Amino acid sequence: MTAPTTGTVRTDGPQVVRSTTTASTGLLVLRLVAGALLLVHGVPKLADPATATGYAAALQVPGPTFFGWLSILGEVGLGTLLLLGLATRVAGTLLLAQMAGIWLLAHAPQGFLVDGQVNGENALLYAALGLVLALTGAGRFSADAVLLRRRR
Repeated sequence: MTAPTTGTVRTDGPQVVRSTTTASTGLLVLRLVAGALLLVHGVPKLADPATATGYAAALQVPGPTFFGWLSILGEVGLGTLLLLGLATRVAGTLLLAQMAGIWLLAHAPQGFLVDGQVNGENALLYAALGLVLALTGAGRFSADAVLLRRRR
């Protein structure tokens, strides 16, 4: 008995990787958890934007209103895209960029360890998740896969 293989299929649009059911299930779980947690962070900020803009101002980020809203829209928008598995490679790339920026602006100035605790681990973990999804795509169980099948 041989293991299922993976291969790359090129189309007019982005590259799509055919993955095993196990890999696609793993990507589904990753997307659902990351997307849901991003929404848990973003929706309260959307309800009270002063929280995010005030945090950016406290960090003395130039343009705190802009960056506060960018954070809100990133968490809500990217969380939604990940839940759906829609534009996943783009969403993963943007998540990586957003979380790397957050870590650099909010956490890096304090150092990697603060009082013996890892500083900014959530931002680093989200950045890593974004990188994985940017590299792999959403897998079979996603809106991306459905749209690709319809295009054929």
